[in-house]
Amino acid sequence: MKRIVSIVLTGLGVLLFVAAGVWIYFNNLITHPADISLPDQIAGLPLSMKMTGAQAIEEFDMLHKKHFPLTSGAVGIYGDQEAALWVGGAPFNFMAADMVTGMRDKISEGGSPFMPIDEIENSGRTIYALEGMGQKHFYFQSENLIIWLAAEPSIADEALEQILEAYP
Repeated sequence: MKRIVSIVLTGLGVLLFVAAGVWIYFNNLITHPADISLPDQIAGLPLSMKMTGAQAIEEFDMLHKKHFPLTSGAVGIYGDQEAALWVGGAPFNFMAADMVTGMRDKISEGGSPFMPIDEIENSGRTIYALEGMGQKHFYFQSENLIIWLAAEPSIADEALEQILEAYP
């Protein structure tokens, strides 16, 4: 009996040690987010402004008035604000999927400036299309990334095609 108790206590100690290590590792990733590269142009429009890493994550938090557990990020403005791209990296693919599902659910409740117009299936993933604020918007998951593209309607389809290639 004493042997079983000591094995169980040792096992619990190892689990606690591993859990603490994992928590420290992910906390460090979240408090020091990495940069994500952005395309140099979208639909013929040059990248005119960008934020990456912690600065991009701060932008996400300000827009949503809440903090997200993101480990990387980037925001790009193209041309004279004809297109904008937000890319956030979650620690795991399933977390990115949960964030995209949460966005879909929140937008479908109404009360946002966005109106859902379509769901596009592309290579096994769903791309959500919206209208709002004078632009077309698309958001989707690419592995552990959450991607949101906003573009003037005249270039939106071309921009989306390029973004899907950049983030397969």
